[in-house]
Amino acid sequence: MRLEFVARIKSAVVVASPLFLIGPSLGLAQEREDPPPTAKQEAPRKEIASGVIVKVEKLPTTQAKGAGETTAPRLRLSINPNAVWRDWARDQARTRDQGTPKQDAAKGAKSIATTGQPVDADNLVVIEIAASTKVETRFRSPNDETSKGETTPEKVKSDEGTTTKTPARGKPVQFRAEDLAAGLFVEAEFRPTDPEKKDDVATIVTVIRPIEVSETPPAAASPK
Repeated sequence: MRLEFVARIKSAVVVASPLFLIGPSLGLAQEREDPPPTAKQEAPRKEIASGVIVKVEKLPTTQAKGAGETTAPRLRLSINPNAVWRDWARDQARTRDQGTPKQDAAKGAKSIATTGQPVDADNLVVIEIAASTKVETRFRSPNDETSKGETTPEKVKSDEGTTTKTPARGKPVQFRAEDLAAGLFVEAEFRPTDPEKKDDVATIVTVIRPIEVSETPPAAASPK
């Protein structure tokens, strides 16, 4: 009877041993099959580049299937950030900006900052203008290098905080995407996209126009 009891114990040990060996193997297999938790990818940080447009390239447009809206970028802008606002605006500012976009671009292309600052290909900011890109016009004084600018020339303030005394005459120039040309000073907002993509699509491009604030009304300034 004792021998029978010992035999039963041996049989139980023999049967249990394979199960003990199989158990951990199944656990490891499950660990390998379970995918690791994916971390949330942060949205690309917004970047802002300002400077003078030195080159504009027209790009072919394509249509999305079943949609009438243009989806492909239309323009590629090369911006020279070495041309700073104060240098560019000092020989461009006037009390009223009523010139056509083409005239403004031609004048800006002759600015001291445009012609005097070297164009470094490695330092150029290249962006694309798509149908979704918002193009707007802002106005600010030549000494204002930090603000976004004003929506109208009359709101531009001098260093002393006063607005212009020159009465409004006509409508100020307003730029569209097709008006973008070399010689204009712009501020472009974009978010870096796929690293394999050559250029980034801009969300907002602001054409900034320099306004000289007149402290004295024209009638009072003219001699009698």
